[in-house]
Amino acid sequence: MINARFKKNNGIIEEIRLSGHAKYANYGKDIVCAGVSASLITTVNAILSFDKEAIEYNDSNDFYLKNIKQDKVTNTLLDNLYRTLKEIEKTYKDNIKVKED
Repeated sequence: MINARFKKNNGIIEEIRLSGHAKYANYGKDIVCAGVSASLITTVNAILSFDKEAIEYNDSNDFYLKNIKQDKVTNTLLDNLYRTLKEIEKTYKDNIKVKED
């Protein structure tokens, strides 16, 4: 199961942590993993295209992202990621869990 944790403070996403594997299907055919990965990569790339210093992230094993600047664009994109993963969770609740701290 993919575990996604969003740390919020006053409605602002400060940190994101993702870990685990969806295990919906075999490697290379897992649509849950592909959807989560595509959403995450798109969000990170969009933020970095606006401001390369807006976030810090590490995707070596478990994914970690820290919202540095907390500006409107970054906040909007991170909130969109949260909503996207919640939508995936509705359909694939056995494969992804999204929590807000």
